[in-house]
Amino acid sequence: MKSKIAKYSLFLLDLAIVLFSFLLVAKLRSGTRVIISNYWRSLIPFTLVWIGSGMWGLKYSLGSIDSGAELLKRIFKCNAVAILGIMILMYIFGKFHYSRYIVLGTILSVVLIELFVFVGLYYAFRFHKENKTFASTGLYTRSSEMENLQSPKFYLEEQLQIPTISSEAYIPPFSAAIPEDSIMVPLFQNYLKDYPDLLSFINDFVDISRFSMARTLVLNSETYFNIQNEAESSRHLFINLHKINDFRRLNYYFIRVNQMLEPGGVFICKGQTITERKHDFFRRFTPYLGRIVYFGDFLFRRVMPKLPVLQGWYFALTRGRNRALSETEIMGRFYFCGFELIHKREIDGIMHFILRKSAEPREDMNPTYGPLIRLKRKGLNGNTIYVKKFRTMHPYSEYLQAYVHATNDLQEGGKFKDDFRITSWGKIMRKLWIDELPQFLNFFAGELSLVGVRALSEHYYSLYPPDMQELRLKVKPGLLPPFYADMPRTFEEIVESERSYLMQKLEKPFRTDWKYFWKSVWNILVKRARSN
Repeated sequence: MKSKIAKYSLFLLDLAIVLFSFLLVAKLRSGTRVIISNYWRSLIPFTLVWIGSGMWGLKYSLGSIDSGAELLKRIFKCNAVAILGIMILMYIFGKFHYSRYIVLGTILSVVLIELFVFVGLYYAFRFHKENKTFASTGLYTRSSEMENLQSPKFYLEEQLQIPTISSEAYIPPFSAAIPEDSIMVPLFQNYLKDYPDLLSFINDFVDISRFSMARTLVLNSETYFNIQNEAESSRHLFINLHKINDFRRLNYYFIRVNQMLEPGGVFICKGQTITERKHDFFRRFTPYLGRIVYFGDFLFRRVMPKLPVLQGWYFALTRGRNRALSETEIMGRFYFCGFELIHKREIDGIMHFILRKSAEPREDMNPTYGPLIRLKRKGLNGNTIYVKKFRTMHPYSEYLQAYVHATNDLQEGGKFKDDFRITSWGKIMRKLWIDELPQFLNFFAGELSLVGVRALSEHYYSLYPPDMQELRLKVKPGLLPPFYADMPRTFEEIVESERSYLMQKLEKPFRTDWKYFWKSVWNILVKRARSN
């Protein structure tokens, strides 16, 4: 069914391309209105021939194409047949008095647009197909982890199992290796002899003496083949000296490493973060020129992979190599794939990570990357609604909640101090309330009111007193919660603030919302009140 929908969609898309190309060429030609009135009858057979050749040559069946080269062959074959058919019709009906500018211009425009759009879509579909099990890029992020996140963050200690962050050496849960079988000496003398700083780093935070040679694997490779046939739970220690930025299916690779290691096993790898990438550009091109080069690199490697069609061209051109990854995304991918950070250190401009297998990989099908996120919340009468927002955090940030809580202090109001998961543009969006704008979709859909209590996740709703749970379900959640009018500081104060609002709302709905609306607006504009 999906393949048929995709086929019909491409058919309609090509039809739109033909019409757009004709109108574009007509617009560029003087006397546009005359040309359109004279040529619209000829446009019909032109379109029928062009679309018919595409159907004959299976140009719209991307699912049956195995490579980009095969797609190009189909496009050129179909278009050559279409051009030949158009020329034959012009000869038969003696239409050579038509403007060559219009005919050839339309043909050239259609071919160029088709090549750009169809190749981009093909590689985008291919990327989605290859990564649908371990995350692909879509408009919305629909992971259960993201949907159940809640702000404010007053209840983190109750919700999360906090990982232990220690500066002491990690002792794996394996029996100590006998001296002649220990990997310690080969690591120092053979495998990592050219990496003294990495050796020092590993030795500082891992008890290497407990790993045997038979259960250790050291590679410098970007191919999956080297670990593809490794038996599950067959290794205690795995080190890959090749940077993870060059792996096309990064989640698949991390999950395969997770399967290869025993619980408590150690995975050591390295990757260039976008901050290190920026510093590298500044070093090579000077800070002034480096900013320009980095901006172009940011557009190509961070923005382009998230946009329809352009995403396909990105993976077609790069094959997923040398991708730009933020440190937050790298860390989030680790935790998503079942690893926990032991320690990290920047060595020679590259971040190195020591990780341990702590869990099985997550099963979220669409964990990240979408520009829009949706949050699963309880609405009126307990109905489930999905509140929409713009993403302001780095991809995979939702999987670092426990890590951030363990390494960051909480400021007054319950938020994290210096939350590294928020992007620089995300901070601007939050400050200007831009990230909240998609919630107007919920408002127009009748799921949210203009003023009302904050929509809560199932977990945070369960923390409210029973009487407040019942009271909350009697009114519709709102865009502007009473929090901004009363500015409570603790969870208990929030509950009482909402209780007061709800009691007044049930008695005098319009008057209550009118009062709370203007008080909230005053606090936001004058007192700079912000959400927790």
